[in-house]
Amino acid sequence: MTTSAMVLGAIPLALASGAGAESREQIGWTIVGGMTLGTALTIIIVPACYLLISGKVKELVKPDEKSA
Repeated sequence: MTTSAMVLGAIPLALASGAGAESREQIGWTIVGGMTLGTALTIIIVPACYLLISGKVKELVKPDEKSA
């Protein structure tokens, strides 16, 4: 929710025109891209890496079935 508010608030800055818009446009697109990428990493990549790592740890810790 916070990210969407930040991205939507930066869109007018990214689409600005007029005097001094060159510098404001760049920072606007940087905010939009950075917040979007950061959210995607947080929601998709971090949990996926966690699942991969936790699966490997469980395999290493799991007792050997042949010795039981």
